Amino acid sequence: LIGTFVPASAFARLSRLPEPLQIPAAAAAGFAFPVCECGSVPVARRLVARGLVPSAAVTFMLAAPILNPIVVISTSIAYRGREIFWPMVLGRAGLGFVAAMVVGWVVGGRAPAGFLRQASDDLSACGCQDEASSCGCDDEHACGHHDHEPRWKSFCSYLAGDFTYMGRFLIFGAAVAAALQTLVPQSVLGSVANTPIVSLVTMMALAFALSLCSESDAFVAASFVQFGVGPQLAFLVFGPMMDAKLAFLYNATFSKGFLRTVLAVVTVVTLVGTLWIEVLIG
Repeated sequence: LIGTFVPASAFARLSRLPEPLQIPAAAAAGFAFPVCECGSVPVARRLVARGLVPSAAVTFMLAAPILNPIVVISTSIAYRGREIFWPMVLGRAGLGFVAAMVVGWVVGGRAPAGFLRQASDDLSACGCQDEASSCGCDDEHACGHHDHEPRWKSFCSYLAGDFTYMGRFLIFGAAVAAALQTLVPQSVLGSVANTPIVSLVTMMALAFALSLCSESDAFVAASFVQFGVGPQLAFLVFGPMMDAKLAFLYNATFSKGFLRTVLAVVTVVTLVGTLWIEVLIG
């Protein structure tokens, strides 16, 4: 949808904003686009190709899977009628918004040319799968493959390319999730639920290994009734930003060191934020 129907000029206008405003604007855009983490990495890659600075693209990539309306609604349904309804719904959105912006600021103003790995940067700026445009530049006019074809055909072309790219990682993530759910008994999780730091780290590790979609993970988190608000929030904030399938996607798509940066920042922000919320609600 973004590759076909959102003009490149929209991202060019965003990139002309002062950098301190680009990152909050990109995070806020997560409210408007129903992108889960399964597709956020190809979208971020395409946004960089369309002219958006890496820091803003990464902010959108991390914010959209938590802030988009479908996820907010699913979280509301999962916790409907429970005393922790508002802490879970608002806490997830607020903490996700902050974490996405912090990662964006840490990533900073890296040049797009060095931000994407060469192997993953085989999309021309128009998003097609050719290795290079005819003139050798990154402008969309050079490709010309989508200039005159119907939008539905361009949409299908983009969709097929993105699905092929991320499908292998989704399969791996599903395999990890199936193995963990089969091998780890619920009694093991219950034994650590009453230890504050350990429970937070456990739920973050579980979110990483299960690799659930952000549009349905709230129903899984809500089932861990033995854990408090903080650990459940840690599960819902950490997972959509850093899980097993995303780790492989990040490493295959972005430059060296990006995975470590995201892992470190998201871990710290999630731990500090969830501990603070636990203290607030008593």
